[in-house]
Amino acid sequence: MLGAFKNIFDGSKKEHSSEDRELRLEVATCVILLEAATADSNFSPQEQEKIIQILKSRFQMNDGEVKELIDKSTVEKENSTDLWYFTNLVNENLDNEEKYKLMESVWEVIYSDGTLDKFENYIAHKLLNMLNLDHSRFIELKMQVKSETETA
Repeated sequence: MLGAFKNIFDGSKKEHSSEDRELRLEVATCVILLEAATADSNFSPQEQEKIIQILKSRFQMNDGEVKELIDKSTVEKENSTDLWYFTNLVNENLDNEEKYKLMESVWEVIYSDGTLDKFENYIAHKLLNMLNLDHSRFIELKMQVKSETETA
């Protein structure tokens, strides 16, 4: 699988198969979730567990596949200068409803440790703009996830 990652992110302009497209979206999704989780410089066990849970559910992965995806996404995140490449992949390949589902997952990661740090809030708003989302729906998702987290 790591060989497949390397081929997908090698910077070439060749056409990607639907399998490559899915793998690139998996990495982009994971990078976005990791960025939200680490925005406050504290990657809590709750945030780690929430990311694992989201990835398993969203991509029907087992523990080993999720670990490999997180490891590769961490490297991709560290080697990138910003989120544009990853949000651009999302914008090119997902419809609005899928992007709102991703944003809901971002809020779930952020609120999984029970707090909203100013840096996490900043990243969420940055994603709002980069994913071309509607602000009112963005706030609805935030309040929904916050409410669910507080009652859990």
